[in-house]
Amino acid sequence: MRRALVLLALHPFRPARRLAAALLAASGCGAGAAAPRAEVLQPSPPPAPAPAPTREVRNPPPPSDAPEPDPEAARLFLSRVGQQRPAASAPAPRVTALALANTARGEARGMTPLGDVVSLAIGEGESSAIPVRVSPGECAVFIAQGGLGVIEVDLFVTKGAPPSLEIVGQDADSGPIAVIGGRGACFTSPGGAPFAGRLHAQVRRGAGVVLVQGYRGPRPAAPPGAGPPGATPPDTAPPTGAPPGAPPGAAPR
Repeated sequence: MRRALVLLALHPFRPARRLAAALLAASGCGAGAAAPRAEVLQPSPPPAPAPAPTREVRNPPPPSDAPEPDPEAARLFLSRVGQQRPAASAPAPRVTALALANTARGEARGMTPLGDVVSLAIGEGESSAIPVRVSPGECAVFIAQGGLGVIEVDLFVTKGAPPSLEIVGQDADSGPIAVIGGRGACFTSPGGAPFAGRLHAQVRRGAGVVLVQGYRGPRPAAPPGAGPPGATPPDTAPPTGAPPGAPPGAAPR
């Protein structure tokens, strides 16, 4: 008993120290352990919209930077149209006819050629004309293909007669090929009424044979299943009807 009192007297705070150490250990474990964090769910981003389906464009309009007609061509044409001689026909060279067909593949794709090819012999600075008719609502294309010796050819659609002749269509090409209404630009009847005028081919530089051909096809906004509009080729004998049983668009015999 005496020995126990001596030990207590020598170490009066040992029990208190043990209690404090236990409390510190408990508090230390609580402070060192990381508290569980609540998981925050982020909403998934909305799916990207599906691309719109590409619509096939038939006969697209010409680009805004398309070339403009040469005013010099119109000036020369109007200054000499009063002395224009009757159209002089000439044999159609095979090479020039093949070139015309190749030009039509790009300028009048999917269109129907009308009538026979008109072959004209034109000298430098001169022009020749043939009748042309355009029905309301039709998309028409006219092509002039110059042969050997033709350097610059121009093409005009006119109405009226000198001195009140009016140009209603003119090509903007340079070289031996002239096109009106090509690549979906569509020459249409002015005012939506039946049009009867003249198609003029002019050789500004050079001389030789010029082949002229007209084409027709549906307009760019034609609804599916609509019949092709009637068109008349630039010929002196435009078709007036089709034989019985002939397919739509067939030329009369």
